[in-house]
Amino acid sequence: MIKNYKLLLLTTFILFFITFVRGGGILKPNFYFKVDWQNIQCFVPPCPQYSIQKLNSNEKSQKILDFIFPNGLNKTSLLRDESRTLIVLGTTQPSSKFPNNATDFLVTRVYKSLPLGNKQTSTDKYYMFGDNGIRCKTTPCANIVAVLLNVHNQEIINTINQPYGKNVGFFDSVWLSSKNIRSDDFGLIGQGTIKNGVISISNSFIYLPDPPIKCPELPLLNCVEGNSMTYSRDENRCLTSPRCTKFGVCTLSIPLCNKGYRLVSFPSTELNGCPKFFCDPEFVNKTHK
Repeated sequence: MIKNYKLLLLTTFILFFITFVRGGGILKPNFYFKVDWQNIQCFVPPCPQYSIQKLNSNEKSQKILDFIFPNGLNKTSLLRDESRTLIVLGTTQPSSKFPNNATDFLVTRVYKSLPLGNKQTSTDKYYMFGDNGIRCKTTPCANIVAVLLNVHNQEIINTINQPYGKNVGFFDSVWLSSKNIRSDDFGLIGQGTIKNGVISISNSFIYLPDPPIKCPELPLLNCVEGNSMTYSRDENRCLTSPRCTKFGVCTLSIPLCNKGYRLVSFPSTELNGCPKFFCDPEFVNKTHK
């Protein structure tokens, strides 16, 4: 819808101009940065091991001593070597420990890359996506706006191709597709190349935490003998629609997940109570067993 497209542009515009007052009234805007880390050993502090590179830019990288993350995030999946999988939105500020000779980064949002994407290409850039409101009777339909991060140039496309359905077994493509185009703040960042109206994504970066809101509590049903509680799973990976379902005949095989993913399952309504399996990224919050 047009409203979604306008909201994406407005959000991008606002985040670009949001400023933080630090040290002597200096105003600094938010930008999106890729993070890197090196295990540097120093004899004299400060010893910054992190660096940030502004997305879609040839600017030099900046050394960072510490990141100040929003509350509620699992820091173990964000620091040291894991930080190389991050994109952060925010601004730099003088270090709280060494204000005169080191820099911290105040994080507004965090995005983490899904494992087993494709190898990035020399033409890849970083985008977020919106809906321009156009509706077509035939496909492909040029109704997607690709916004170039930090630059704010826009390009109209018709298709977003993700690599994960092919690269990862038992991957939840419905979950990922729901993050391609959003009207809220929780859409993904896509690193990819646009050609002939199609963006081929090499890597997708997921907004953290995921899911962004807690899954709803579900009632406990009293099922008659021969029936069990079964569920569906929504686009946030939350279990929904509990009901009593008659037992079916289930296969005994249990799949294995690719590296970086963990196996989850639930008694599925569509499978007559048999377990339905997904391989979810290890860094997202568990929503069920």
